[in-house]
Amino acid sequence: MKRKPVFLTIAVIAIVLVAAVALWGKQYYEDRYVGASYYAMVPLDLDATPEMMYSMSGGEVGLGREYVLTAYNEHGEAKAVEFNVYADRSNLPQPGAFLHISASKQLVVRWNLTDEGSVPEEALNMIKSN
Repeated sequence: MKRKPVFLTIAVIAIVLVAAVALWGKQYYEDRYVGASYYAMVPLDLDATPEMMYSMSGGEVGLGREYVLTAYNEHGEAKAVEFNVYADRSNLPQPGAFLHISASKQLVVRWNLTDEGSVPEEALNMIKSN
């Protein structure tokens, strides 16, 4: 008869642990991989010449360029974004190019070139004033 309370206690603890891990996993996924839209312009004075990029361990990973930009959402709120593009000069975003950036709380999920007319007005005003 004492087995039922022990079994129920273990079952409840297991259910609570599974639920906690699931909630943590969902939050981690959203913070890392679910991005919001931001817009930026590659600074006109940026040197877009590809350079050798290196991994954290120091190994070469190929030619590319690191971009560190201030991007703005549709309400004009700023976010610092940082990402690497691995490509030759013809594929790198060039100075003056507008970018549509999907950024999560932790990283840039993706980016693509866009035209000035596609940038929301508040974001465009902030880009042009900075």
